Amino acid sequence: MNTQGKLVINLPGIVYDVAQWLAFPLNMLISGMCYLQPKKSVWNEANNKNLKLEGSGKPLDQIKHEILEQQDIAYNEEDLVRLYDSLSNVNAKQDLVGRAWKGKILRTNASVLDLAEWFVVRPLSFLGVRWGKRYRTQHQGDPLLFRWADKLYFPIPIWGNVGMTDIRWREDATATMNYDHQPWKDYFKVITNDDGKVVLLGVWTHKHIAGGWFTLTLEG
Repeated sequence: MNTQGKLVINLPGIVYDVAQWLAFPLNMLISGMCYLQPKKSVWNEANNKNLKLEGSGKPLDQIKHEILEQQDIAYNEEDLVRLYDSLSNVNAKQDLVGRAWKGKILRTNASVLDLAEWFVVRPLSFLGVRWGKRYRTQHQGDPLLFRWADKLYFPIPIWGNVGMTDIRWREDATATMNYDHQPWKDYFKVITNDDGKVVLLGVWTHKHIAGGWFTLTLEG
């Protein structure tokens, strides 16, 4: 499909089902690595939101500024949790569906997504390839969408299809990306919605473990 000079590739649903089955060993490895993270990264147990989080001690406005400026630094995970708790919720159907997003991993030097950043995202960036996500309907989406030179958009279906619903995490119901075939969820809150720029803070979880943090910026 050609949209305003962009070639956007759509795949039939059966491709996602078959691809995630073929990639089962890889996806099991990704899940298993969450248990080997240096930090426990469990933030959604009962009464967790009542625990005092100190993190680095940085003000939330400073953390937010660093994220929006896309500074190449390692974030304190407690800082990210503190920021997440302070942000407004997002509605899955109204705010995410029908849109494509640019992604950026927020390194903590202690998460599975850090490995993806160093060994996949950064090497591909030298070839002009960036990553993101796309939600075509409430029940159909691409958890990993590569784009090349902002001209060619092609989904990577190895994790299967995803749907969008509102689910509670840290006691707040917010937009959540549910993987059809993986024990994973991505929870989102909005960092900014000023001057037409929409940026979301996301956390990817394997069951009860936070496997990494990232942002999504609405495609222009």
